[in-house]
This record gives sequence, structure tokens and C-alpha cells, in this order.
Amino acid sequence: MPDIGTTPYQMKDDLPAKGPEFDLSQKKQPQPYFGANDENKEATTEIDMSPAMFDKLITIFRSKDEDEWIGLLASSEKWYDLCDGLFARIEERVEKVDEDPAVKNRDEEELLLARLLRKLKETHARCTSYRDLLQELLEKDDDVLEGFVPSRRGEFTAEFFSYVTHKIERAHEMKDVELTANLARIASRVLGIVEQFDEASRDQQLLDTAAENFQELLKVETIQDMDAKIDELASTGKLDPALMLTAAKAYMSVKESPYVEEEVKDVMVHLYSKMRDTVGRQQPKEVRILKLVLSVDDPIEQRNMLEQAFTPGPELENVDGNEDMLWCAPESMLQTIDVILKTREQSVVKTSLGGDAARMMTPEIIERMQGLKNLIEDQFI
Repeated sequence: MPDIGTTPYQMKDDLPAKGPEFDLSQKKQPQPYFGANDENKEATTEIDMSPAMFDKLITIFRSKDEDEWIGLLASSEKWYDLCDGLFARIEERVEKVDEDPAVKNRDEEELLLARLLRKLKETHARCTSYRDLLQELLEKDDDVLEGFVPSRRGEFTAEFFSYVTHKIERAHEMKDVELTANLARIASRVLGIVEQFDEASRDQQLLDTAAENFQELLKVETIQDMDAKIDELASTGKLDPALMLTAAKAYMSVKESPYVEEEVKDVMVHLYSKMRDTVGRQQPKEVRILKLVLSVDDPIEQRNMLEQAFTPGPELENVDGNEDMLWCAPESMLQTIDVILKTREQSVVKTSLGGDAARMMTPEIIERMQGLKNLIEDQFI
């Protein structure tokens, strides 16, 4: 046993412990976790776990519509510390409803509390699944999302996107710019894949044709033939979302499988990368230029990039293997920005799946896009 006199905290008789920097007797002691054994000192926590606090939470949940509970849980950073204690408190109140003098209709109160407990546990379970799914998405490489999302389509409900929206708004309120951007990026990406998948799934013939075209791609003998086949599909309008989703599923299964030979993985990586690159080049040039300019933070560099983009000249693709030389008129770029901003404003008020997703575009991106619009109007129009 160590010599008490040599420790930094001197203990004597029943006096409170004193440390070198503060007096513990002056420190507010935390409430024990509800339901914990009072003799277990390790069960204490800085979070208020008193019955009175849980009663306040019960009052809050009873005053809100059930549709609002998702937002309350998603926005709370302490929910997973509080939930077990809250459930235990509700159970205790159900058991002791006859002892509560404030309750007039005890049978009704017992039923209401029991229903509250059941519904809260159901909401908690759904939020937990949304939390885990969101974390899984954040940990996935971007190139496998197009295969992963369709394979788990049933989990990407309107309520899931509502949960993510509340997470984004909370991160923005906390001024966590990086988290806000990451959540908005993954949410927008996932929603786009979901919408593509749903659209393609409405036409079974389209899916069958995509599967046939993908099999034809796999039959080619060389990488050069594969690239030529992809270009041919693109030129004939067959490199569509259905084919991309088919390729994405195959790519994900190959990439994440430990049993596939590396040579096969390399071929699939090239195939999928070439298809994505080709699809990207099918986007309007204004959109491609806008994406590049928005990726830059420096306003001066943004202006220089716009000036270069608005200068007429030859248009070349795949320069030096990875760059495109494009230009467009300031008026067409301005029109593109207006369409994007207007579409977002209209989507925000919708109650559809896309209604929540439209709000997921970060305020920083919207502000940056508005700044580009003002810059173009002031200096290039």
C-alpha cells in the first residue's frame, strides 16, 4: 500500500480531498446515472442523470409529434448517454403510477407512458440503424458507392435522408465545416444514386439491356478493345444510368472480394474508371467548368479560371491524359448557375425524398455559387 503522505492529494480524517489546483468540495457533483447503484462510485457521470431531468425529457417528447422525434435524436449529442436512463425512468413511472398524486386518471397515464416507451424505443432503433448506415457510407470509397447503395436500397428511406439532414444542420450550427461538407457530399451522392436506381428499375427491359451490354464489355480481349467499346456505347447513347449501375455492382463485388485475382480486379478498375470518366465528359461543359471553379477557395484564382474559361479557343479533351480544355460563354454559365440555385430553392419546399436532399447542399457551396454569379454579372456580362 503506498504511503498516503507522498501522494499529491493529502487525506486527513474526514476533510474533503484537496488537489494542487482546485478544491473538490467546491465542485458541483454530478448526478448518478438513473438506476445505478449509489454505492458504485464509478457509475457517476458529468451528464445530469437525475429523475427530474428525465421527467423533463419525457415532457418534451410528449409535447412533440412523433415525426419530430427523429430530429430531436439526430440533433442530440447526448442521446446515447441518456437513452437507457430515460427508458428506465419511464418504466419506473409506469410501475409507480398509482403512487403519483399528480396523476388523475391513472389507467390512462399508464397506457400513455407505456406507448411513449414503445414508440421511443422504436425511434431509437431506427436512428441507431441510420447512424450506423451513415458511418458505413462515410467509410466507403466513393468509387464503390454506386454498387453499394443499390444493394441496400431498402434502407435509404425518406426518414433516413431526414435524419441526415438534421445531422448536417446540427454540424453547421456547431460550425464544424469539415463534417458539414462531408455529410452534405455523401448525402447528395447517395440521393443521386438512389434516384438513378429507382428510375432504371421502373423499366425491366432497360435493366436487361444494360446487363447484356455489360456482358459484351467483359467479352473483349484487350484493354484497347474495351475502351473502344465504351466509346461506342457512349456515342450511341447506351452508356446510361442502368449500365453504370450494373457496372458499379460488379465493380464493388470484385473490389471488396478477397477471392478475386488481382489481375481481374485491375481490369475491372480500368473498366469502371473508363466508364465513369466517359459519363463525366457527357455532362454539359458549363457544369464541368463550374465544378472545377467551385473546388477552388481563392477568389482571385476563381476569377482567373473564369476569365480563362470565357476565352474562346479550341476545345480539346484528355489533354496529357487527364485534362480537358473547354470554354463557354459567360451568359451560358450564368444560366447554368441560375438553374441550379432555382432548382434547389424549389426542392427545399418539397415533401418528397429530394426535398430533404436539396437542403443537404452546404451553405458554403451555395454562398460560393452565389458569389460566382455576382462576379460574372459584374465583370463578364
